[in-house]
Amino acid sequence: MSNLTEPSKELLSECKAGNPVAFKEVFHMYRGYAYNLVYKITGPEGEHEDLVQEAFFQMYLSLKSFQGNSSFKTWFHRIIINTCTARWRFQEAGKRISAKKTTSLENMDYELPSRDEGIHKELELKNLVELALAHLDEKLRVPLVLNIYSDMDLSEIAVALDIPEGTVKSRLFTARQKIKEYLDTLE
Repeated sequence: MSNLTEPSKELLSECKAGNPVAFKEVFHMYRGYAYNLVYKITGPEGEHEDLVQEAFFQMYLSLKSFQGNSSFKTWFHRIIINTCTARWRFQEAGKRISAKKTTSLENMDYELPSRDEGIHKELELKNLVELALAHLDEKLRVPLVLNIYSDMDLSEIAVALDIPEGTVKSRLFTARQKIKEYLDTLE
């Protein structure tokens, strides 16, 4: 995911001026990236399409405030993170619970057709990683996702989350420990 290109200053100026063609170009540049990031942050039970749409809507509303002090990618990360955490807070308040979230793991069938053992093992590993991530608190999950899946370093994560680098480092360490502990319980 690190090959994501920054929009040019001219393109961003056109977006700020309200040019829908320019906004559409930025949307197409970042759509897949945003979806993948939302998926990794919220896990498989998330409302991915809705969150991506909300993130782009928030980006559109906030674009005039983008000063260019950080990279556009870092600024957009913050919008995605804020969008996801706002949804969590909304759900935690008991105002709305996703129907997908009410399905228990015990009721799910994890049997896969035995076509290719390599694909089966890869899917098992992917499911384990997603389950481990889902067991993390959002304060630990978000920095880990940004570090691993968005290939961001400590300083970029600190800027995106608006927290000190030391806090990022501590949260990454704790997240990795908790994932290891979780995976150890499965053995």
